[in-house]
Amino acid sequence: MMATTDFISTINTIVVHRGRSRLLPLLNLLTPSSSSRCRFATASFTNRSCLPPSRSPIATPTPPRIPTSPHLHHHHHNIFPAPFFRLDRRDISTRQHQNKSTQLANTNSYSTMASAIPNTMSGVVIEKPGGVDVLKYKTDLPVPEIKEGEVLVKNEYIGVNYIETYFRTGLYPSSTGSYPLITGKEASGTVVASNSPRFSPGDRVVYLGDSTYAEYTSVSAARAVGPLPEKISSETAAAALLQGLTALTFVREAAGIEQQLGISEGPWTLVHAAAGGTGSLLVQILSVMGAKVIATAGGKEKCELARCSGAQWTVDSKSENVVERVKEITNGRGVDVIFDGVGKATFDADLEMVARKGLVVSFGNASGKVDPLDILRLGAKNVKVMRPVLFGYIVTPEEWERWTTELFELIKTEKVKIKVHEVYPLEEVARAHTDLEGRKTTGKLLLKV
Repeated sequence: MMATTDFISTINTIVVHRGRSRLLPLLNLLTPSSSSRCRFATASFTNRSCLPPSRSPIATPTPPRIPTSPHLHHHHHNIFPAPFFRLDRRDISTRQHQNKSTQLANTNSYSTMASAIPNTMSGVVIEKPGGVDVLKYKTDLPVPEIKEGEVLVKNEYIGVNYIETYFRTGLYPSSTGSYPLITGKEASGTVVASNSPRFSPGDRVVYLGDSTYAEYTSVSAARAVGPLPEKISSETAAAALLQGLTALTFVREAAGIEQQLGISEGPWTLVHAAAGGTGSLLVQILSVMGAKVIATAGGKEKCELARCSGAQWTVDSKSENVVERVKEITNGRGVDVIFDGVGKATFDADLEMVARKGLVVSFGNASGKVDPLDILRLGAKNVKVMRPVLFGYIVTPEEWERWTTELFELIKTEKVKIKVHEVYPLEEVARAHTDLEGRKTTGKLLLKV
């Protein structure tokens, strides 16, 4: 285990790289913890207590100043300025030695590893919308080229998210508007070519981008976070980013839970599919903030995992009548906020369980797309319904800085734990999608290149 002072020592120094100060973001603030019953995989710890997280209010940390690059490449439709990592001063010589040993070469005005980047790579192609059978693993795909402001990342771990099943089935249109395509929204790996002053070949990064189901991905440097310190595994980084930001922004911004704290004894909340990756993070964040949390999950084992995440009440959606049980728990009142990533199968029940003047946050289609809503149904209890998307909350540099800083502060203080369900080989992506859609998973799914 690393001593706490070893982590603190990495916070207070700056390394100058290419004439720019590079600040180490809060990923390097993750600290080890003691072990116990629940299995949560994070940077340097694997076991976690089943006791609910402490209910201290989330204090918004003062974010570090983040320099913005004048060269931002608009890759598809989202631009996310990246925090910079701060390295310990004793790491300066190590980085210089590493750069020398990799024998960096300048090619067409950008830096690349001297070891040849291949012309072809492995990856997963979707040639047409459909089931898991349309996910085709290939080994002869062209390696993407990088433009100004971009880096080429050799991926190590790739996050699997429900949104990728929507692109696969055609529920969501592809970002290019056509097929074939390579899907995927997040990954971690090593920079092998850089056309940005922000990163050098050899830097380990985690990023949000497009076409991540592949051995190599070209990504805007503004979307990448790095270089990752050795203390932070690429697996942990890939597992934390997208779902963590989703849960945090939906609780804090979409639902505005803080505005409801202090009213009575805190708001009643309900989280569907609470043993999944996003669901478990929603439960943890809500519990930390002091909300009353009811969690639904399919089966006793998943209900226990939801309780481990901090839910005070759990409802087995396989064996119990969810509506009746929620009304029983709340003495007929209903819940103030519902977080529903399931979709079609649960939406009508949501309108029954939500309290007067309550809110339904519908953000997923795991069971199918929600049917068109007769808006007159909302008038019976003056109910609000919203359909938020993460990327709408991290558009500006300030928003990206705020939410990434806050997310990793929660991880650093161990109020939020990241659970990895399974790591699948990239060629077994169809099995990963099958498990995810079959509700067979708990926590985050990753692909290993």
